[in-house]
Amino acid sequence: MVDTLQIAFLHDLPILITCNIIYLISALLLWWYMTCYLVVPINTVKKSIEEVAAGNLSIHISEFGNNCAGRLIPGINSLSENISALVREIRSSSQTAMTLSEQLAARSMSLSVKTEQQSASLIQTAASMDEMAASTKNNADNTRMASIQADCATQCARKGGELMVRVTENMRSITDCASQMTEIISLIDGIAFQTNILALNAAVEAARAGDHGKGFSVVAGEVRNLAHRSAEAAKSIKALIDVTHDNVRQGAAIVQEAEKNMQEIVGGSGQLNVLMNEISTTTREQEKGINQITLALSDLESATHSNVLMVEALSASSDVLKAQVIELQTKTDKFRLSQPGYSEHALTRSHVSSLSTITRRGQA
Repeated sequence: MVDTLQIAFLHDLPILITCNIIYLISALLLWWYMTCYLVVPINTVKKSIEEVAAGNLSIHISEFGNNCAGRLIPGINSLSENISALVREIRSSSQTAMTLSEQLAARSMSLSVKTEQQSASLIQTAASMDEMAASTKNNADNTRMASIQADCATQCARKGGELMVRVTENMRSITDCASQMTEIISLIDGIAFQTNILALNAAVEAARAGDHGKGFSVVAGEVRNLAHRSAEAAKSIKALIDVTHDNVRQGAAIVQEAEKNMQEIVGGSGQLNVLMNEISTTTREQEKGINQITLALSDLESATHSNVLMVEALSASSDVLKAQVIELQTKTDKFRLSQPGYSEHALTRSHVSSLSTITRRGQA
């Protein structure tokens, strides 16, 4: 029985050895296939993914055929290229944004300085307008007071003119009375002359009567003396009346001239009053205009102050944008890219062209 088993084992031993060799070769071939077409591609893909995750986008995985692992490689290469293109675009855009933020910061600073200067000028202008408004108001008040005084002066001049008219009328009455008194004195002088003639006739008759006419002669002498004294008094009064008449005539001429001057003063006062009223009206209109200008300057000053705040906010936003761009550039600098192709240069030129256009518009 044992011999039979040994004979059978020896008979089957070559077959077993052959099968084991075939199994070993198959295992080696399977190991070689798994290593070359599965393990190596997977390790390569793993290393490539680790490189991409580390920021190295310049790698390119070689083809490993159309097996299950090799099919992943074109997708990974495409993903790496897309990420590289995205990083290039981000770098170009960040560079453009950096340039724009720097220009924006510079222009914001310049605009802030100019706006502050404009605000200071507006403040000075507003202060000058306030002073002008106060001066104009003072002038308006003085003009109103002058107009009131001109009215009072006009009224006083009119009253003076009326008084001068009354004085002229009184002077005319005095002149008329003096003329009447002259006539009366002439009448008295004539009566004295006739009385003197009668006294002479009485003296002649008394002389003819002799002793009987002595008393009558004395009376006639007294009457003659009285007539002579009356004539002398009449002459003196007439002389005084003539002097008074001359003085009254001269006074009347002076009063007439004064009346004429007073009328001219009244007319000039009226014209002055009209001019003062016109000046007062014009000054009030100027005061209203200056008040409106002051309000407009106040509104403009408020708007300028708001612009200053907006410029400061814009400058702060520009600083924040610049900080974010720097942070973005710092993050994108971690990626290593292959040499830039035509698309990156075209994108950069496009951004530069857009930047130049914006710059020209800003300068315009």
